[in-house]
Parts: sequence; structure tokens; C-alpha cells
Amino acid sequence: MKYESCRMKKRTKGSVNQVVRLVVLLLAAMTLCSCAASVKTLTAERPLDEAFRSELKKEASIINIPIEASTDDLARALNKTVRKDLYKGSTGTRGLTAEVVRSGSIVVSASDNYIYVTLPLAMSLSYSVFESRAIPLTLKFRARAGITPDWKLHTDVSYVGLSEQLLDELGIGPVKIKPRSIIESFTQPVQKVLSDLLAQKVNELFPLKNEVVQVWNTAQKPVLLDRNYNAWLVLTPRALMLYPLYAQNNKVRVSVGVSTYAEMVVGPQPAPRPLLPLPELKQASAFDKTFRIALNADLPYKDLQAIASTLLLGKKFDADGKSIVIKGIDLYGNGDKLVIKLQTEGSLEGVFYLTARPVVNPQTNIFSVEDVDFDLQSQSMLLQSAAWMLHGTIRDTIHEKLNMNLNAQLEQTRQMAGKALARVPLAEHLYLKGDIKKLHFSDMIVQKERISIQVYTEGEAAVFFQ
Repeated sequence: MKYESCRMKKRTKGSVNQVVRLVVLLLAAMTLCSCAASVKTLTAERPLDEAFRSELKKEASIINIPIEASTDDLARALNKTVRKDLYKGSTGTRGLTAEVVRSGSIVVSASDNYIYVTLPLAMSLSYSVFESRAIPLTLKFRARAGITPDWKLHTDVSYVGLSEQLLDELGIGPVKIKPRSIIESFTQPVQKVLSDLLAQKVNELFPLKNEVVQVWNTAQKPVLLDRNYNAWLVLTPRALMLYPLYAQNNKVRVSVGVSTYAEMVVGPQPAPRPLLPLPELKQASAFDKTFRIALNADLPYKDLQAIASTLLLGKKFDADGKSIVIKGIDLYGNGDKLVIKLQTEGSLEGVFYLTARPVVNPQTNIFSVEDVDFDLQSQSMLLQSAAWMLHGTIRDTIHEKLNMNLNAQLEQTRQMAGKALARVPLAEHLYLKGDIKKLHFSDMIVQKERISIQVYTEGEAAVFFQ
């Protein structure tokens, strides 16, 4: 009996131990289930795809084609051409004739955007058998140049007066005349001769159409700017403008502006395009020398993702006594916005999407993101199940930290463009010279794999024939 009693005690003790173990396991399972139940799992749907803007905006540039000559050049041409005998014929006085000859060198000057021609003359008067001595006088004419539809320069010459005073009255035999009234009778014929010759010499000194055609056709071919960077200048000419005649400080200049889109492309040589025909020449009221070159810089999402990963990946974010850790991050473009995909673990496990608007501050050249927020589908899901997530610091962190200073890259670009445009050979004896003065942000578009940022170098450019 004593042996049976001991066996009963052992069986009872074993049963109690088993019960205890079962209770412990049950409690542990309940605890684990409770913990598992407190962790929510949510997966948001990817935002609907939106269309991208396909092209960056364009700003027109002006390439100036100046054709210049000095007034000394024009004077030499006129002195070789204007004949000695200028007029012989009747005057306004019956029976009185005049003979006018050139008596010296023609002088040409330029000021106030006019060409001034001073013509020294000697005038002899005859009445019956009487003849006066040669009267010296100097006529002054003023001219402005224009252009005809066939690209010919013409001059509008007008008489502006005498360079010195004449006698009020002069006697020739039995008659008394006023020399000034005689002059009016031959100024028109002399003016016509001078106008025709001046137009002829101006066209010889300013072969406008030939030089413009050469520039127009050459400008449509890609030009290698820098072999080390493999940088190309691509021009898309659009229009031709004739600027008002410049005549100052004894210099005469005719300028044609080529309005064009200009872009610097880095990489293989761009494919040539079919030549555009020479357009009609338009008159421009004001002189514009602004030359802009578009420089497009790509910002790949992998670079932004590297910044975002440093900020967010493995970081713990707390809100309302709960916390999450970012275990995955991805960035891509959608429409005009940047999409940030987050994978979380902790009090909330799942996949969520935020959107942000990329911007560049044109004053500081800082790239950043604005309007950071969960997309509508993620917001709706979180409001129903985990509203505390919406009040966390993830959005503020992305807004404050996801930025990039572009000044170093832009300055390098400006220096490269300035150096490359110092003297660009376009063709034999034809050069483009650009002076880059500043650089400014112009436009930005979001694309599928990158953000394209466009800046413009701005300065002046002209074509020179050497």
C-alpha cells in the first residue's frame, strides 16, 4: 500500500507539472497573438500614372551679324566714283546758265545714325557773253540706309544746306542775281547723282545677302565646342531681323540678327537636319544682342534616392506612442510630381506613397521638394486604420532635408560654355564669338527616370568674317 501511495503521488505531481507547462505555453501564445494583433499591416496601391510634359520651354537667342565700314572707306569709294562735272544747264533765271564741278575731296562723316556727305564745288555762271568767276561752295547732304525686298541697300539722301555763307548778291553784266537762289536749281540733279552712287558703294561695302546666307546655312549644322567634354552647339534658326543703321563716331554698321534657339548638347554628334530656307527679312525697331544657350542638366532619381536613403532608411519615427522604421525606399516621377514609395515595419507594416513637387530656387539654385504629403489613396487608408501615421515627422523630414545645392555644377557649366564660345569656327573665315555674362535657371520637367533641369547662359554673340 505504501508503494501504491508513492506511485499515486508521483503521477499527481507529473500531471500538475504538465498542466503548469500547458498554462505557460497558452499564456505565451496569447501574449504573442496579442502582440501580433497590435501590429497592423497595410499596403497602399501605386498612384495612377499621369502624363509627363515632354519638352522644356525654349528661349530665343540673337546672333548678331555686323557688317561694318569706316566713313573713310566710304569717302575713298565716293572720291573714286563721283565725276568732276556734276551739272551744266539752266537756272531759275531766264538766260542765266550754271556749270558746277567738283573742286576737292568728298568728306564723309557719321553721327546720330546718319551718314553726312560734304561735297566741295565750284560754280560758274554765264549770261549772254558775260561769265562770272568760279564761286567756291560746299554742299552738305544727309543719308539714311534702308533695304529692299531683294536684299539691296538703298540710301535716302537729302540736301541739308551750305557749309558757308555766300554773297547775298552778285552782278553778271547787266543783271544782278542772288547766288543762293541759283543753287536750288542744281541741288536736285546733284543729289540724284550722289544718291545713286552712295547706294552703289554701300552695297559694295556691305554684301548683306551673301554673308547672311552663309551664316544661316552654317548655323544649322552642329558645331563642336569642346572636344574634351564632347560638347556641341546646336542652333535652330527661326527668323532674320534687320536692325536700324548704326552711324556713330565715323563708323557705319549694318546689322542683321539671326533669331535662333541655341542648345549645348553633351555626347555624340547630333544628327544634321534638313536645311531651312532663308526667310524674309523683318525690320526690327530696336537692337537686341542677347544670346542665350540652353544647358540641360539631368538629375537621376538614383542620386535623389541616395540622399533620401541616408535620411530615412533604417530611421525610427515616433507618433502617439507608436513607432515605425523605414526598411525600403524608392523614388520615381509621375506627371509633374515626384513619388516616394516607403516600406515600413514596427507598429505599422506596409507600403505607402508620398508625393512632392520638385522646385529650384532661381536665386539660390537650390533643388528641393515642396508640398510633401501622402497620396490620396494612402491618406484614405491611414485615416481608417492608422491615423497616427499621418501626424508623424516623415513628411517634415523629407521636406526639410531632401535638397541639393546646384551652384557648383552650374558654375562649372558656365565656365565651360564661356571657354567654348570664346572663338568658335563655323566655316572658313567665319567665326562665332560669344561672351557669357551670367547663368540663370529657366525650366524643369519631371520624367520617368530623371528630373531635367534647364538653365540658360546669357550674354552676347556675334559672327565675324576674317
